[in-house]
Amino acid sequence: MKIDGKTQNCRLWRRIPQASQWLVLVVWIFVAGGQALLFAGGIQDSEKLSDDQTRFFESKIRPVLVEKCYSCHSSESSALAGSLAVDSKQGLLVGGDSGPAIEPGNVDDSLLIQAIRYEDEDMAMPPKKNGGKLSAEVIKDFEEWVEMGAPDPRLDTAVPIDPGAGEQARLWWSFQSLSDPALPQLSTNLVRGQPWPKSNLDQFVLQKLQQAELEPVGDAEPLSLLRRVYFDLIGLPPTPEQSQKFLSRWQASDSESSRDQIWMEVVDQLLDSPQFGERWGRHWLDVARYAESSGRDVNITYPYAWRYRDYVIDSINRDLPFDQFIEEQIAGDLLSAANEQERSRQLVATGFLAIGAKSLNEQNPRQLALDIADEQIDAVSQSFLGMTFACARCHDHKFDPVTQKEYTALAGIFLSTDTHYGTTGAVGGRNAAKLLELPDDQIVVLEKPLTSKELEQKRQRIETLEAERDEALRARRAERMNAGNPQSGIDLTRITTQLAGLRTELEGYDERGNPKRLAMGVADRPAAAPRTGLARRNRQPERPRRTPGFVSIGDSPLFVRGETNRPSETVPRGFPSLLDSVDAPQIPRGSSGRLQLAQWITDERNPLTSRVIVNRVWHWLFGAGLVTSVDNFGTSGALPSHPELLDYLAAEFVADGWSIKQLIREIVNSRTYRLATTYEERSFQVDPSNTLLWRHQPKRLQAEVIRDSMLQAAGILDLKSPVGSLIGRSGDGLIDNRRRAGISETTISGFDDRHRSIYLPAARNVESSLLGVFNAPDGDVVQGAREITNVPSQALFLMNSTLVTKAAESISRRAINAAKGQRQNAKFEDVYQELSWILFSRPATDREVV
Repeated sequence: MKIDGKTQNCRLWRRIPQASQWLVLVVWIFVAGGQALLFAGGIQDSEKLSDDQTRFFESKIRPVLVEKCYSCHSSESSALAGSLAVDSKQGLLVGGDSGPAIEPGNVDDSLLIQAIRYEDEDMAMPPKKNGGKLSAEVIKDFEEWVEMGAPDPRLDTAVPIDPGAGEQARLWWSFQSLSDPALPQLSTNLVRGQPWPKSNLDQFVLQKLQQAELEPVGDAEPLSLLRRVYFDLIGLPPTPEQSQKFLSRWQASDSESSRDQIWMEVVDQLLDSPQFGERWGRHWLDVARYAESSGRDVNITYPYAWRYRDYVIDSINRDLPFDQFIEEQIAGDLLSAANEQERSRQLVATGFLAIGAKSLNEQNPRQLALDIADEQIDAVSQSFLGMTFACARCHDHKFDPVTQKEYTALAGIFLSTDTHYGTTGAVGGRNAAKLLELPDDQIVVLEKPLTSKELEQKRQRIETLEAERDEALRARRAERMNAGNPQSGIDLTRITTQLAGLRTELEGYDERGNPKRLAMGVADRPAAAPRTGLARRNRQPERPRRTPGFVSIGDSPLFVRGETNRPSETVPRGFPSLLDSVDAPQIPRGSSGRLQLAQWITDERNPLTSRVIVNRVWHWLFGAGLVTSVDNFGTSGALPSHPELLDYLAAEFVADGWSIKQLIREIVNSRTYRLATTYEERSFQVDPSNTLLWRHQPKRLQAEVIRDSMLQAAGILDLKSPVGSLIGRSGDGLIDNRRRAGISETTISGFDDRHRSIYLPAARNVESSLLGVFNAPDGDVVQGAREITNVPSQALFLMNSTLVTKAAESISRRAINAAKGQRQNAKFEDVYQELSWILFSRPATDREVV
């Protein structure tokens, strides 16, 4: 934007009435220039890998290197081909005869990338004996890895492939039972001469501060505190009326206890607000890797993913006990239900296991089944236990006491599970899946009924396509008999794709044309057919199956190095043995074991489950967890800053019936949460990262909160929950086809949508400009802690965004009208005061209006 007094070169600038242009500039300063107010963070240590970087390498890079490269380029190979070792970080950086294999950050000049792209036949890798050229998706993963700097958690020297973490790792703090910490014996409970703790929580915090000879800063100003709790609990700022009413009551109170009562009433009102579920539902959707398309090699829509989104919001608003929340998401289909409504809700809950990213163009269906199971293991273990069990797919876990056998035991549970993710499949209908039908006839459907004429037309179209397909197949056979010379111009790929799409569409309707009530989710596979008596009498010693079908409930073979063509011993379904405090339940014959897995996770003696969720809640309220690695409670994760406090809260959480709302209430009513953000030099020198909680750490608003707050400030936010989703209404198909109704960058970004951001389309690989630039997750992996960046593109987006420009104009008009409503001859100072209440939830200071 260039403004020199005469020239205004800015998009949409000329659309704004001239009388309002000066005020829009003021709002731009508030909104677009508010980066300093929206952000407070540090710079990441470049020498330490983030959890996301380690997870990316372990899940997408190391398995490929092991399977495709180690036979010729590792310490295990009989002769090191080309003097290149890829089984260590140093080996890739030093390289072999041709030079360094990778140049971190430089994709095109990295020899490894050139080799896997098959750019030069002489250096193309892997060779045909190792499977030939990698898939486009895997190549893309390696390119992304090199571009991000080739993060590699391995040692600089080669290590054995399957050493495991050893028994020593079993002594790690998070695997031990919850302690029963006594309340701290404080040297004094006074701070600056006044009693300080308001709760037991505060006593744990004050003890740590006293041990470091520090004092907490003072309490936050009432309006700052109100704004904080509104953002934290419902993701929206208080309105000017709410702020002014709160301030009036606060100033009229004559004691600390009466102010505490006013505060607790506000907290309870926010917890009871329907907007609470939308705000905290978004937190859980980050963990659940929620998205509405498959992503990866072919990006196909998930038109029914929104049902899981709404289930999460509703469950949080209802304060569904967290242990029940877990059980429903893992095994809702296996739970008893009082009625059809409850049964439908439980089936929708299992969408947690179905909404993950999938390689739907995978040519080997068994490989796809293993990949889906692996993704589900990763989601379950990280979401609920803070553990990366999926790292043991190819070898014993490098850091934690989880063996490949234990991983295989878990894999058997999920390989015994049918995943109903829907979709028509990719080219030719490859890897399509059905959906679950819900029994509740009151469930909302987005599709309109088909008339008898429409039904007949679609059926006739299927018959026509089937005839065209048969003709194309006959032409193909003729080509083979005619030395490969083309005999027909029929496009078989087009026909099979259209045929798969039409069949999938009709499967969504009953015989009368009424839309079925469908959802993503899972169900147990059928039990394996029993062997005949003759087969039992003549049974031979069991040999490993070379290509297991995964079509019924059963145990999985252990795959050497995770390779599908190298099965070995069969491993009974079961659970990791890293927790001595929890007895492993028996899996009944004919059951997948998902229900027993859910019960093992929610066992009150399981110390991981309660610790992990309590730590997540603390992270979402304070910006950093008591354990900063919120998705990793393993030995490569962080130690807790306040272990006794974490265990106290975890034990109280279970005792309170696994209530998330009660946990939040206990934390936000504490004095620790209500501290000011004041900077104090001595405390900063002792504890610069604020680990000891001597103040409330400023935190950047998340992407959805920024957008929603702008819409609310502009007076155009629609708080009514929409029915379904844009992607749900657009139906099945490729997300990248921009001709499909309603799917465009404008609609993905939410420029034309006035609902809260949680309801915007959430397609993988289609980044919303506003949400993406402010680090909203892409739904590929579990992400309990969002990345925080402070980059110029954020300020530039806010300065040039159509959404921000429209919001700024609306805010300007709203402030002018409000000022005129109070005084006919409103001055700049009056309008500015209204702006300050709208944007900052406080009156403007004398210095600001001078």
